Amino acid sequence: MIYPLLFMIILTMFVTLRLLIIAVNLVRTKQVHIKQFRMFDGEIPQYALNARGHFKNMFEIPILFYVLCILSIVTNNYSQIDINIAWGFAISRLLHTIVRIPNKDVIVRFAFFVIGLFFLGIGWTRFIMNNLS
Repeated sequence: MIYPLLFMIILTMFVTLRLLIIAVNLVRTKQVHIKQFRMFDGEIPQYALNARGHFKNMFEIPILFYVLCILSIVTNNYSQIDINIAWGFAISRLLHTIVRIPNKDVIVRFAFFVIGLFFLGIGWTRFIMNNLS
C-alpha cells in the first residue's frame, strides 16, 4: 500500500514543480508581474492557468486516496487486492496528468477521472467492509 501512496506523492511533487517552473519563467521573462499570482488576476497565459488547475486537482479527490492508504497501513488491514486497487487509482491519475499537461481532450481526461473515482470507491468500500466485520 505504501508504494502507490509514494507514487502519488511523487506525481504531486512533479505537478507542483511544473507549476513553480512555469510561474518563475513567466515572472523572469516579464510576461506577468509576481503580484498577479496572488489572485491570478490580469493577463495570465492559458497554459499557466491550466497548470494551476491541475495543481489544484491534485489536492481534491487524491486526498481521499491518501487517507485511505494511511488508514489501511495504520490498521494493517489490506490485501494484495487492495494494493492493486490503489495502483489502479494511482495509474489513472498518472494518465490523467499525461492528458492534462498539454490540455488535450476533456472527454479523455474525464474518463481517467471517472476510472480513478471507480478505483477509489471500490477501495473505500473494501476498507469499510473489512473494518465492519
